[in-house]
Parts: sequence; C-alpha cells; structure tokens
Amino acid sequence: MNRYEYKNLVIEILNDPLFTSGSTDNVFQYSKCYYGGGAPEYQTSKHGIKIYSEGVLINDCIVIGSGGGTGIYDNSTIVNCDEVLVCCCNTVFCLSLSNLELKWQTMADEATCFTIHQLENDYIVYGELTISRLDREGNIIWSFGGADIFVSIDNEDPFKLESDHIALTDFNRNKYKIDFDGKLISYCTFQFDRG
Repeated sequence: MNRYEYKNLVIEILNDPLFTSGSTDNVFQYSKCYYGGGAPEYQTSKHGIKIYSEGVLINDCIVIGSGGGTGIYDNSTIVNCDEVLVCCCNTVFCLSLSNLELKWQTMADEATCFTIHQLENDYIVYGELTISRLDREGNIIWSFGGADIFVSIDNEDPFKLESDHIALTDFNRNKYKIDFDGKLISYCTFQFDRG
C-alpha cells in the first residue's frame, strides 16, 4: 500500500485483487469504478483508492486494468497538484483528489506500466516495452522502445531516471541512454562471454 499525506487529506492506494465488479460479497464496496481498455471482460489488476479527512473516509474508487499485471509499489503512484496518478496494468489513470472523478486515462505501454515519475511539468512512465513521456493532460509526448523488454532477471535495475538522462537495460542486457526528449544518446550491446 502507498500512503500519502497531502494538504488535510490522507490518501491510501492499495491492491484489491479479490474485488469482483457487481458482487455484494466484496469486503469493501467502492463508490466508483473505472476500467482500462478491455478490463470489463479481462480484469488483471485492481487498485483501490481511499481518501480520509481527520480519520474519516470521505471518498473512494477502484481502477481496474487489463494487460500485464501490476501491484502497488514505490513509484507506481503519484499524488501531485490535487491529482492522484496510478499505474494499473498497461494504463495510467489520473483522478481528481477533490472528488475522485476520472480526468484521463492513457495506455502508456502495450503490456505493463511499472512506475511513473514526475519530470518538470510532465510524467515519465517506465513500461515493459516502452518508456513514455506524458503531459499533464495524459497525452503521449514521445515513447522509446528497445531491442527487447525493459526487464532484468539478474537484479540489475532496468530503469534509472538520472539528473540529465534516462538509463535503460533490456532483457538481453543491452544498455541505452536517452535524453528527456526521448532521443537516443548512446547504445551498448551486451557481449556474451563465450568462455
């Protein structure tokens, strides 16, 4: 669970994998439900949002995505400028904190959106297939894909947001540096030791 204190509010964002749309047997009944593309039929991940003021629950909703499964981890959510942004499967959802109304949703990766980071007035989304930059309205400014997925099996961090570039490593251990305009600065292929 991610927990934020923002102004006079406490915002909790949590996984709720057992939630079933339309069921009266849910542990918690959310007042609003938002779906990513394909999610009404193929629900992969479900992330609940609860807002408290002075210890009292004042609003809640759930976002449901389809595609590669996600959880709630460090950097998979952001609270910023009276908005909450949540990566859920292949989609980034942006909701207004005042009423948890959906402002926009953007499929930022065809598979999975792992993390979201603020960069200047925009957002950088680390996805399995692409790195994307979104503006404050959810429009994709650019996206960058590599030779393979940006996932590591040897505990190397495949995504690093540095002060002046983004460092990436793909599944085959190829390394990329891109600038904040999505342009390739350098690329280094991994050389296997043939022993």
